[in-house]
Amino acid sequence: MPDQPEQNVTTPVHHEDSFFVLRDCREIFVRRLVDILKESIIVPATVIEAFAGEIGKAHDELATATQQDGFGLTAGLTASRISLVGNDDLELEIRIGNIANHLKGNERIEHWRVQLRYMTLLHQPKMSMENNPVGFEPICQGLWSICDEGGNTLDQKLDRLDRLEEQLQLRLPDLYVELYDLLERHHVEPAQIQAIQRGSSGKPPMSSGSGGPGVSTSSTDALSALQQAMHQQLGADDVVPAGFLTGNTAGDSAGGTGNVMLNASTLIMLNHLMERLRVLESQQISALTSNASDNMGEQQPLCALRSKDLDLPLGKPAAIALDTLSLIFEAIFAAPDLPDAVKAAIGRLQIPLLKLAIIDTSFFSDTKHPARRLVNRMARAAIGLDQDTGRDHAVCISLGKLADAVRSTLETNEADLSPHLAEIEALIAERDQSLQTVAQAYVQLVLEHENREASRSGAQDWLDKALARTAQPAVRAFLSDYWLRVMQAACSDGGLTGSLWKEFDNAIEQLLWSFEPKQTAEERKTLLSLIPSLLKRINAGLDLLGVSSEERTPFLNTCFDLQTASLRSRPDVAILRAELPPTPINRSATSGTLSVQILERDGKLVQYLGQPTAAQSPWRTGGSAWKDGDWISFRLPDGEHLCGRYCWQGSPSGTILLFNPGWGYAVALASALLEQQLRDGRARIVSESSLFDDAAERALSQMIPR
Repeated sequence: MPDQPEQNVTTPVHHEDSFFVLRDCREIFVRRLVDILKESIIVPATVIEAFAGEIGKAHDELATATQQDGFGLTAGLTASRISLVGNDDLELEIRIGNIANHLKGNERIEHWRVQLRYMTLLHQPKMSMENNPVGFEPICQGLWSICDEGGNTLDQKLDRLDRLEEQLQLRLPDLYVELYDLLERHHVEPAQIQAIQRGSSGKPPMSSGSGGPGVSTSSTDALSALQQAMHQQLGADDVVPAGFLTGNTAGDSAGGTGNVMLNASTLIMLNHLMERLRVLESQQISALTSNASDNMGEQQPLCALRSKDLDLPLGKPAAIALDTLSLIFEAIFAAPDLPDAVKAAIGRLQIPLLKLAIIDTSFFSDTKHPARRLVNRMARAAIGLDQDTGRDHAVCISLGKLADAVRSTLETNEADLSPHLAEIEALIAERDQSLQTVAQAYVQLVLEHENREASRSGAQDWLDKALARTAQPAVRAFLSDYWLRVMQAACSDGGLTGSLWKEFDNAIEQLLWSFEPKQTAEERKTLLSLIPSLLKRINAGLDLLGVSSEERTPFLNTCFDLQTASLRSRPDVAILRAELPPTPINRSATSGTLSVQILERDGKLVQYLGQPTAAQSPWRTGGSAWKDGDWISFRLPDGEHLCGRYCWQGSPSGTILLFNPGWGYAVALASALLEQQLRDGRARIVSESSLFDDAAERALSQMIPR
């Protein structure tokens, strides 16, 4: 049996220190929000002062008010706005309410972790999230002060709120981390969540070894907090001391007989429970085998096992473990981006993990428990698969076999999951490498496209400078219709510093010089010696384009006339205006407007939404949020939701190539576009998520009192 985890004992904040902790939290809360305001919009000092004052006032009112249930207190804060409201105020009310909802929906803003500890600090365990002094209500009051004090039109107010919301979405996660660290340093424990109020049994709380209310959530483990909430909801009465499964209770060490009888009774109950679970597991295996052999059979619905299914008495540790795990699996089965075939593979582990959780108390307290990691990595191996992916897919087959092997391993005494974790890591690496290899053809297609665009842009910049040096229509037409393409080809060959670029650039520089009046004999001598080599280089550039001799002759004759006038020092000479066959050049701008194109070659398609010359987004302060191998969920401009693997990023364009073999194509995104989506929540790096822990957080959020 696994060793019992060490007790996590913390010293609660002293009563005399509560004032200073509350003061420091308030100061950080107000100061950081003021910083966000200053960095978002430009407003007068009076508005900043009103913003800070309103937030501080709302904080203090909520912190000092007597405990109220429901929305009574927050309704009091906004009652003046509800009584007399005009059309503009109504629109602002709706917009500020939307901002609050958007902030609540941002999973990166872990406000609830701070609010639970604030409830302890204020000795108000029944305080709702809306009434919490460091919740979103004070922020909303601050937003109202900006609208009231800032003046301006309704549209200007709404624009300010839009810009401020962007910074709040970006910066609030750091604010709540700072508040959380301060409260944790002062040993302010989270309040006990009471989703359903029940009469107190007067019994002591579960020990931290059992993962009950005594468990510290300083590790930010939502599962421990979820088990605490479940313990309260089930109204646990008969609490078994930590170590009862191993006989390491304090009573045993003291030689008492009471705990020995308790352990014996508990083990008898446990044996009966394990036997019933083995029967259920056998039935589950038989159903899965029958379903797999019947090609026409429908996938059995996934359901989580609850304590009532086994007639377990509420409040028993086994019932708490079972129902806590049930909430986890319910959230996993409801995950929108996970194929049903993968959910079924993970679902096969429900009963084995329940048995493990009953005998291994570290399951609920250890965020790096091998069994929890295994579930997370199984989901990671399936990232990017369509939701309707069948069980005959190679990844689903592998995960199904892995689940069966894990079930067998968990039946052994040692239950070492290391080989299975290594197996799934190999599966992930193999799949990622395969995708990376296939993506190279798409990468090459994007590289060639961006090379052409960069060459076009570089040549256009060169042309703008060259045209500024001459007013002769024939010369300007030649540079625009012919030599622009020459410079573009030179840029494609070796870039702006390549030998070909320098040679053709120098040729035009000398050509333009040859047209200027020559005042001295030395200048005329230099020009006469330069003309043969200059003519050779001009012809070499035109040869590169395949321009016929008939097509180039009119311009060369014009050059002869201009150079003759130059030798005679006659700047006002009448110049022949040669009519050259026009060659349209695509001068499409690549300087900031989003280009949407379909790149295609040999059946390979790339949906290109790149900005080759876009500057780095100003809000980025460090490296990219993504890294090689990340899977990123994002949206196309038409709103379509996709999930692909980050396979490549171009330099210097920054264009990112995302690929998923299920699409039949690749997507190339401008880095600024992806950054914006990550910032406003439309995109996220899903490979950084942990299915098991995310499911615990979703289940916990449903139990937190509102």
